[in-house]
Amino acid sequence: MRLQWLAGALVAVIAVAPVEPSQAPDAKVQTWLRDTKGFSDSDVRLVTEGHAVARQLTLAGPEEVSIFGAVRIDAPPAAFISQLRDIQAYEHRLGVLQVGKFHDPPRLEDLDGLALDREDLQALEHCRPTDCDLQLPAGMMRRFASEVPWGAPDAFVQANRLFREMLFDRFQRYRTGGLAALEPYDDGPTPVPAAEEFRRLQVTKDLLPALPHLAAYVTSFPAPTPPGLEDFYYWNMGEFGMKPTTRLNHVSLYRVAPAGARPDGIRFAIATTQIYSTHYFSTTFELRTVVDDAANPGQGFYLFYASRSRVNGLTGFIGTLIRPIVRSRARSGMERYLSITKSAVEAETRKQGSSE
Repeated sequence: MRLQWLAGALVAVIAVAPVEPSQAPDAKVQTWLRDTKGFSDSDVRLVTEGHAVARQLTLAGPEEVSIFGAVRIDAPPAAFISQLRDIQAYEHRLGVLQVGKFHDPPRLEDLDGLALDREDLQALEHCRPTDCDLQLPAGMMRRFASEVPWGAPDAFVQANRLFREMLFDRFQRYRTGGLAALEPYDDGPTPVPAAEEFRRLQVTKDLLPALPHLAAYVTSFPAPTPPGLEDFYYWNMGEFGMKPTTRLNHVSLYRVAPAGARPDGIRFAIATTQIYSTHYFSTTFELRTVVDDAANPGQGFYLFYASRSRVNGLTGFIGTLIRPIVRSRARSGMERYLSITKSAVEAETRKQGSSE
């Protein structure tokens, strides 16, 4: 039942397929939502009125949870991107418990603000290969068993320190070798390699067809950075129903085109690749796409948000029972997230505008 965290966990975005240039500006978005994402006329009307709507994407297998959502936001696209770059302040406004952004070049001290919750720290004491409540490589489990004096008064302090060191090492391995360089999770009966899980998501199938430069970059990282793209890395801890979950993330912010340069209206795309997660996600890829609101040029945009994740525990008899509940809650969680995002971005835009 721990999978109930998905009520608010999943987020991401999708690229818009080109549409006929003869269509009216708003009709382009509306037609695409109906024809490509299966939105009903009622869904489309809600989105254009500023409400968040989410639907399930086509799935590649039983362990996948994939959601697409859309909302219209009354703020300049550039204002949203500016807020997103300040990821710590941005995610705090969304209610995330802990957030930290890495410097360039990164340093271990960038993780000083991260503290695991007491339940996870207690679980680390008993972690062994094939039997651990956190997703960890076997080598790290052995280090927690041998290097942390669990009976000492400062055991949790030392465990937190070792966890931050482990996370930083995983981060550095990813930056030089990509997902293929990461040790697999060994908390269950079968090791889970991150690169293999990522390939199973088939992220280029319907997430990135209109953005070939970004697709090539995220699927072959580390790779040469295409023009118009900037990277940053951050960690966060969010509470998703059952327990707090810590993630390490790689964000690729891609300036696609200036206003009016593309018939599909895409201005920016923000891809997020999960490097690590303490619970649930074996891998996650997220994509947010910023599309001009032609009815409110320069002052509004549509945010399309899609997420593909592979989640342990959705196969077998129990998985068959849990699967529809998890996916339903993921969809409603996406809608809540988009609603919060809309409110936070619009409020911060008004605040910044009034202070200028």
